[in-house]
Amino acid sequence: TMTDKYRLHLSVADLLFVFTLPFWSVDAVIGWYLKEFLCKAVHVIYTVNLYSSVLILAFISLDRYLAIVHATNSQGTRKLLAEKVVYAGVWLPAVLLTIPDFIFASVSLEEGTYQCNHIYPYDTRVEWTVGFRFVHIAVGFVLPGLIILICYCIIISKLSHSKGHQKRKALKTTVILILAFFACWLPYYICLSTDSFILLGFIKNITCDFEVVVQKYIAITEAIAF
Repeated sequence: TMTDKYRLHLSVADLLFVFTLPFWSVDAVIGWYLKEFLCKAVHVIYTVNLYSSVLILAFISLDRYLAIVHATNSQGTRKLLAEKVVYAGVWLPAVLLTIPDFIFASVSLEEGTYQCNHIYPYDTRVEWTVGFRFVHIAVGFVLPGLIILICYCIIISKLSHSKGHQKRKALKTTVILILAFFACWLPYYICLSTDSFILLGFIKNITCDFEVVVQKYIAITEAIAF
């Protein structure tokens, strides 16, 4: 089915991410003592997974919208989306958005430990950091979130006028999908946006303890999101 094709894409994205977990674990415990090209590769895979997974979810919501709201005449469009457009709409932007990783991901010595991070030019590091974060927020959350929300709200409206056990079950599943997406991702992007506004100076009179708490919650909510 079309959904199975999207699940295959999602499985590929998730398997790529699983491949990077041992590297992140070692980095967190003892630092980064591997080659620089591996540092770039791990960041690239992370970025591809981040964007491809949420964009695939957006494509799945489009497919569900077409299958339920336009059930009689959408088979051709659904097939086109699942077999061709998904590569241009998911994998191409996910790969293009790894360009900053190739350029800026690097190994650096910080407080006696080697770390694999993005190293931006010192004088403009805030601008680079915030700029890429807003791209991250727009492509990784706002765009797919709007598609998912709009498609599933239309589906809910359609199903709410239908009767039968299967329709009610589908309605509950749709509501759960919306809640799950935003429950997983919204806290992370709230924390990321808060830290970005602090860097830009929009949020003033911030103590060091508050900044530490924000960084801590970014790490926690990122883990929950993934």
